[in-house]
Amino acid sequence: MIKFILWYLFIGVLFNLVVDISTDYAKSKGVKVPDQSDWNWSTRLIAGLIWPIGLVYYLRGYIQEINKNKK
Repeated sequence: MIKFILWYLFIGVLFNLVVDISTDYAKSKGVKVPDQSDWNWSTRLIAGLIWPIGLVYYLRGYIQEINKNKK
């Protein structure tokens, strides 16, 4: 059980890392990023605990952006 919890939290930390890196990358490429995308530590902690929901929204936005750029 402890192993499951540690993996869950580890994946949550990786998810936060991916979101932070992709947000910084988008800003560096000139993509308009909403102000709500700047996370503080409490937001990162919550996202680390409920990362599966965040992953769904992240992938949905990513796919929408790819489809918008193809048109």
